[in-house]
Amino acid sequence: MGGSGSGTWYRWDKKTYTEEVKRIDIHFMKKQNLTKPHIAGSLSWNCGGEPSGDIRFKMYPDKMILLYKFRESGGDWESVEDTVMLDETPCHYGGSRKWFICPSCARRVGLLYGPGKYFRCRHCYGLSYSSQSEGYLDRMARKAKKIRRKLDIGVEWWEADCLSDPIFEKPKGMRWRTFERLKRAENHAQSEIERVFVSRYGQGWY
Repeated sequence: MGGSGSGTWYRWDKKTYTEEVKRIDIHFMKKQNLTKPHIAGSLSWNCGGEPSGDIRFKMYPDKMILLYKFRESGGDWESVEDTVMLDETPCHYGGSRKWFICPSCARRVGLLYGPGKYFRCRHCYGLSYSSQSEGYLDRMARKAKKIRRKLDIGVEWWEADCLSDPIFEKPKGMRWRTFERLKRAENHAQSEIERVFVSRYGQGWY
């Protein structure tokens, strides 16, 4: 289910991002057929390949009950039972989509996060996505790297992080139109990186 860490689950001494804490994803649960009424089960998290926590849950037609242990730093473990109401909205092309209702702010959300004692939405905990902390250069570099991985540049994944290698060959099976579109997008990202560097550091930045 994602998340990291153990013990208190949260560090107040640094900026914390959504990717760093335990979370419950209702869309994941639905795909696993875990949102049907009267289903009971457990959710677990791993950090670095090692177990970092787990909780039990019970599903009802209009709510989910969470059961787990929690403790403050240096404190005793306590049993927590928390109720999260559910909602459902129709999809444009048929079917429906399930949502959590955050117990604190009543927002309709797909993800609940557990950096503290209870699982709440990211707004209630003041969590940010790590991508929100990136500067413009970081975003452009990340975009260029992502495109290069799609174009199979380099044999290993880290070789795609080299932004100086030219793009010559179209990956096998990829349409030329797609290849040219990705090349243009990558060239634009590269041009933006160079433009910002030159504006900041002058022509001799490289």
